[in-house]
Amino acid sequence: MFSDSDFRFALQQIEGRQRTQDKLPAFAAVSGWLYPPRLNLEQCSSERTARYKAALLAQSSKNCQSSIVNCQLLIDATGGYGVDTYFMSEQAQITHYFEQNTDLAAIAEHNFRLAGKSIVCHAEPFGVNVLSTFAEGMPGECRGNVRPLSGVLYLDPARRDSHGGKVFRLEDCTPNVIDIVRYVQRNCPDLRVLLKLSPMLDIRQAVLRLGGNWDIYVLSIANEVKELLLLSGGTDTIRAVSLDDAGDHTVSFTLADEQAAEVQFCPAGQPLQGLYIFEPDAAILKAGAFRLLSARFGLLKAAPNTHLYLSTSHPLTLSSSHPLTPFPSFPPGRTWQIMGVYTRAKEVQRALTRANILTRNYVMPADVLRKQLRLKDGGDEYIIGCRIADKPLLLHCRRI
Repeated sequence: MFSDSDFRFALQQIEGRQRTQDKLPAFAAVSGWLYPPRLNLEQCSSERTARYKAALLAQSSKNCQSSIVNCQLLIDATGGYGVDTYFMSEQAQITHYFEQNTDLAAIAEHNFRLAGKSIVCHAEPFGVNVLSTFAEGMPGECRGNVRPLSGVLYLDPARRDSHGGKVFRLEDCTPNVIDIVRYVQRNCPDLRVLLKLSPMLDIRQAVLRLGGNWDIYVLSIANEVKELLLLSGGTDTIRAVSLDDAGDHTVSFTLADEQAAEVQFCPAGQPLQGLYIFEPDAAILKAGAFRLLSARFGLLKAAPNTHLYLSTSHPLTLSSSHPLTPFPSFPPGRTWQIMGVYTRAKEVQRALTRANILTRNYVMPADVLRKQLRLKDGGDEYIIGCRIADKPLLLHCRRI
């Protein structure tokens, strides 16, 4: 006879398997795999982004000062459900997993054993005190009896306080990212830190707050930013990575590249009807390659704070002749053709009965504009409210 707790656990397993078949297909195929509560499944990395992080540990990047191929040690300080630990452990000789939630740690340990992973699990919180124990307790031949830590420390800190409210400063996360990074910078020169941070975080402010040199990775799937990664010991290179089943698309650049790019803005009075309008993938927008896109492909940027780009030719037919272009090909994104240009809602209502509504640097958000226009959603027709050459406009566009 099932007890209430057994019944709830069984339901948790059924729901977990159903919810993660697409997000974590490798786990769904394993008999006996255990799933945590819904919140933990929602917060964990997808298999796609976890595999990217594992590849990041394995790759030798031309833009990094040193490779972290076959790192001696991987410490996942915030293991959670263990998705990242599972895939990244393939690139380490020794892997330690830390998780302060004992139930979650027990599930992860069960799954690791089931998969034949020799991962050392610790059901306890991670902090500077734990890291110092690692730094002082690794036997070897360097520094007397202590060998310096060599490998990767991975941190995906909790971004909520004890009351469940969101926190935004790195030092308010759990564990305290600033304290741990400072300790590593002072005491563990051979240990690289990989941070997974909120996609909402201001990248440049975070790097300034952390100090040192970092490589930045912005990962998107289906035009949605999923993860922001910072890897210490890099060359301050920013990489916008669009993950796709057909192949990843990466745009690599530095802040200096972006600042030096000569952008062309759409002039006032420019005829717009018939032009193509392009919006880059969310990873590129988050990474901040705004000027570079215009400079490399000869696109007109709608306005300084409107990240839409205009062209007389279909963007996919364009190529960059610049010898230092960060774009291996025209970047992913969405393209429309402008069918009409309006300034008032009544003009739009006379022309259309159905359209999708978007706003970019417009005088009102999309939901307010949608109520004002009273159009049905759907189809290939779009109304894009945006500011071009400092003028708010309503563009009737067709997705192509």
